[in-house]
Amino acid sequence: MKVKLTLLHILALAFLFVLPLSASSVANDTLIQAWDTGCIDWSAGIVRVNGVAAPATIDDGKSPDSPSDILDAARRMAQSNLLETVSAIRINAVSRVADRVAQSAAFRDGLTTLARNASLTRQEYLSDGTVEIELTMNLTGGFGQFVLPEEIRQVDAVTTMIVTEPKADKPSTPANGTDSGPHTGLILDATGIGAKPSLVPVVVDESGEVVYGPAFVSREFAVSRGMSGFATTLAAARKDKRVGGRPMVVKAIRTRSTGETDLVISSADAARLRSSVVHLNFLKACRVSIVMDPEAGP
Repeated sequence: MKVKLTLLHILALAFLFVLPLSASSVANDTLIQAWDTGCIDWSAGIVRVNGVAAPATIDDGKSPDSPSDILDAARRMAQSNLLETVSAIRINAVSRVADRVAQSAAFRDGLTTLARNASLTRQEYLSDGTVEIELTMNLTGGFGQFVLPEEIRQVDAVTTMIVTEPKADKPSTPANGTDSGPHTGLILDATGIGAKPSLVPVVVDESGEVVYGPAFVSREFAVSRGMSGFATTLAAARKDKRVGGRPMVVKAIRTRSTGETDLVISSADAARLRSSVVHLNFLKACRVSIVMDPEAGP
């Protein structure tokens, strides 16, 4: 039996093959850390958790639960999962949110309040009366203001820093192959070095001098957009609006001994980054995106 394929059939088949690849490509651009309690989407800057609750049965020896009781139970479970997931977040190279929780009852209470105010983004009732919900919380805004260290302050003025670029080292190739014109942001390629995401990433040169960190950013930008964006491909990082149309691309050569969230770049690239007030301005505005391996686990 012969099968006659029309142009419409061919296009339909092509669409079926391309669609899964496209969806996979989009998913692979996103940096996600997952735990049993929930996940952190670093690319979107969102924490997602689920909560599930089922109605009491006759065998439980309890009176039947009302739908609102079941929903409340699911929400309590989700809030508990949210607190546990958020506690695992790295603030910087040496501390996690859990460390702040252990050190301060006031901090723990504040974090609990944030969890209670998390957004309900999905609510589903199953046929057996079970309720499943999803809560999400942004890493920016109220959470950022609460968790980011006080050393990140408001910055009003930027001072030009003139640094002589070392001639012995060869800097990384810029995004478009040239180094003319002002850059609009910074992309740090931290793939292949075991780097981990954090709320307060630090970048140093080979001598250990900081070229990007809390002292370089203005708190308003760190709170509203985070100190950096995250992606798992350079293509995705270039599409991030935060770095603008002509970002400088720099390869991180290793992580610093103080922790896997601190990145080391070459002295030549550091000098290029420090070279003008334009660069300090986009650092101040947190126009930075970091590319990491998809398997950057907890």
